[in-house]
Amino acid sequence: MTLANKITTARLLLAGVLFVLFDLLGRGDPQQDWLLSTVCFFLFILVTSTDALDGYYARKLGQVSDFGRILDPAADKVIICGSFVFLCAIDWGREFVPPWIVVTIVAREFVVTALRGFMESKGREFGADPAGKLKMIVQCIAVPAVLLTHIHEVLAGDEGSGLKTFLRWFALVAVWTTLVLTFYSGVRYIRKSWVHLRALGI
Repeated sequence: MTLANKITTARLLLAGVLFVLFDLLGRGDPQQDWLLSTVCFFLFILVTSTDALDGYYARKLGQVSDFGRILDPAADKVIICGSFVFLCAIDWGREFVPPWIVVTIVAREFVVTALRGFMESKGREFGADPAGKLKMIVQCIAVPAVLLTHIHEVLAGDEGSGLKTFLRWFALVAVWTTLVLTFYSGVRYIRKSWVHLRALGI
């Protein structure tokens, strides 16, 4: 296995650890919840911030492969979609990430992945769209923003503060921006695939 694919595999394994910790959130003592949320916050940042490493080493070492080209975006989708699913399953997370938003995000990923797989099987280029890349960046901001808001609210208690208000609004804006970009990039991919489908006579 190449170094790039080892990095991607390690990211998937860390994502599994992240999901186990997510599953423990909101179940017990608030102090424990705060600690778990903090660990999830930093682990999510670690897993997503290392996304560029596998691609970098694949290109630098000449280890670009079809397997890696498929595994890397698949890992991204597992990490992002899984994190949103777990957040909407927690009472305090659902306040920021309602289930219907998560369904929209996951559905978009299924549709785009299916379209990309079909197009590439027909020999058509169907690379990442700039809007899709921007969506990924905002998603990587939205999840830790929700976690950070919860961490601060547990520590601050019922005391109101400007920081608490700012964090709540920032998290909400990040999630809703994610939704808008999810829909927009999805439409762009569908329009792009429609052009290819017509060219193929389908």
